[in-house]
Amino acid sequence: MSRSIFWVGFIVISTVSAMPPNPFQPHISPCEKLTEQLAAWVLQGVLSSPTASTALMLSPQGIGQRIKVNQELFPDVRIENVGMGYVVARLNPACKPSSYRWEIKGKIYAMDAGISSGVGSASLLPGR
Repeated sequence: MSRSIFWVGFIVISTVSAMPPNPFQPHISPCEKLTEQLAAWVLQGVLSSPTASTALMLSPQGIGQRIKVNQELFPDVRIENVGMGYVVARLNPACKPSSYRWEIKGKIYAMDAGISSGVGSASLLPGR
């Protein structure tokens, strides 16, 4: 009896594993999935010194992280370059494109973002 239960279980499991993927679900390649993961990261800023640069990035979970050159962000993603306002990551060589770049949009310096100036003039007429 237990042998027949084993064979029935084996047949059911092998049939399910041999089924094609769900045709209603879009097929996403590992490289596309990796690109989606990287797009969820946000570059907050870059701290530069004469010897090295460190990027401040926000993970998809909302956790701030310091990122440096040659650091592995997660498997198949290694930070290649950190520069003034950008970070470049090298991906798995099988992926095309083989790199991903984050940039800070707009002003480079955060202090410049809220500054606005205006000059007002009033004319004074004598005797009035």
